[in-house]
Amino acid sequence: MRKYIPLLVPIVLINTASAAEWVFNAQADPKFKYDDNELLREDKLDDFSLNIDPTLSLSRSLENSSSEIRLGYRISRYKDLKELDKENPFASFSTSYATERSTYGLKLDYAERESRSIAEEDTADFSNISTTITKSISPSYSYRLTELDTISTSLSYQTRKQSDDSRNNNSVFGSSSNLTDNETASLNLAWQHQYTERLNGGLSFTYVNYQAESDSLDNEYDSYSLGLTSEYQLSELWSVNGLLGARYLDSENNPVVGSQTSDQSTGLDYSISTTREDELNSYTLSASRSLLPSSEGDVNEQDAYTITYRRNLTEKLTGNLSASYRKYRSADDLDSTETKYIDFSPSLSWKLAEDWSLVFAYRYRSVDESDGKNVDGNALTFNIDYNWHGIRFSR
Repeated sequence: MRKYIPLLVPIVLINTASAAEWVFNAQADPKFKYDDNELLREDKLDDFSLNIDPTLSLSRSLENSSSEIRLGYRISRYKDLKELDKENPFASFSTSYATERSTYGLKLDYAERESRSIAEEDTADFSNISTTITKSISPSYSYRLTELDTISTSLSYQTRKQSDDSRNNNSVFGSSSNLTDNETASLNLAWQHQYTERLNGGLSFTYVNYQAESDSLDNEYDSYSLGLTSEYQLSELWSVNGLLGARYLDSENNPVVGSQTSDQSTGLDYSISTTREDELNSYTLSASRSLLPSSEGDVNEQDAYTITYRRNLTEKLTGNLSASYRKYRSADDLDSTETKYIDFSPSLSWKLAEDWSLVFAYRYRSVDESDGKNVDGNALTFNIDYNWHGIRFSR
């Protein structure tokens, strides 16, 4: 991570001749947790833990540009399960620049995470104790053709590597990992048209190449998708947006032992979400189907349904509810494994002062796999949130 810091700082300092607003911020927000099944396994392991993410950020804003650097650590400490103790660094840099018609963007990310903490977007294996190192770069560009039409393109390249200790099998928890190093490259092209003040729609094309390699396999996947996009503003408080498209997936699996296999498949991609906010309430409902590259060396098809709800009960009390249901299955016909995951979490936030609040939360998680594994877990958390506004200065 340290390699990125000297490269990013000069970029933020460019063009200091113009008056710019700088903001330096720091955040920690410790979380105390008790989980009766920390690894979501049939042989339950319960424990108390402390999680704290000390983060430093520096941002710079001008009328037509902005940049931000974030650096920090995700620190976990367990009372009994000492092998789960972690100090995982992360860093990110983002910048954007706009002209009368064009907007340029760039985002760089580096993160070390426990594989189980990113399982929703990766393996769907919520009991894996390995550590995954993720690096990514994502440039983007959009151009306003007319007052009503905009075209845009974005690229993304991501690598995920398993740390050396992820491959060890001497853990008290058993074999720690069967994950593979992998890389994903994607290209998106889009056109958007403003039909009315409330309605816009367009076309989107996406190409994704995914490659996974280990001592036992060498797999490659290519997917192509074309879809219609739209967004409708029902009122000042309520909006709906969606995507509907078709995809083609070409798969090639090359195991070290055994014969090569290949598969071509087609499918439907979609996403729809609606958001409504007023003085007391805010909620979002969403449903989607998409492809999800996995660090297990294949590509999953994920169906996801989520709801988030917030209500201001009093001036100091706020209630929140988050719930999701996800189903994972292989996107090709080479594997019939299926995993269902449920995540349900109500919480209550108590505002002690303008910048301080306490958050009490309960979380229920459940995993149901087609091979017969069916486990669940309950967790109670207590957060101390401090909303520091940072140090601001101009030059």
